[in-house]
Amino acid sequence: MQEVSMMDLATVSAVVAALVTVVGNAFKIEKQYRALLAIGFAGILWFIPREWGEQVLTALIIGLTASGVYSQVKPRDNANELMRLQLQEDMRMEQEMQEEQEKQQKQKERERRRKKNENHEDTPY
Repeated sequence: MQEVSMMDLATVSAVVAALVTVVGNAFKIEKQYRALLAIGFAGILWFIPREWGEQVLTALIIGLTASGVYSQVKPRDNANELMRLQLQEDMRMEQEMQEEQEKQQKQKERERRRKKNENHEDTPY
């Protein structure tokens, strides 16, 4: 039996992660089942005879790279950041609107009191 290098493990791990991402997104597999999918892919890739395994891994790496696996993973991180920023902006705008409404309410209240005081000054009492 040949010795397994860290490079082999790193390569198989990267390919499995990429496969899980592509297949999981393509078939809309829930995240809770993607770990099982990863174990399945790892088992298949690990138990393929070494001569075939190198060829299969090479083909998968070329295919996954060409399909833009990175572009499928990275936007999700970006999307989360954009959602967070949008939420912050929405909260800020809502707070500004609320402050503006309170300001207008106070202005109306002052105006109402001023008119009430003017009406009382006209009375002979």
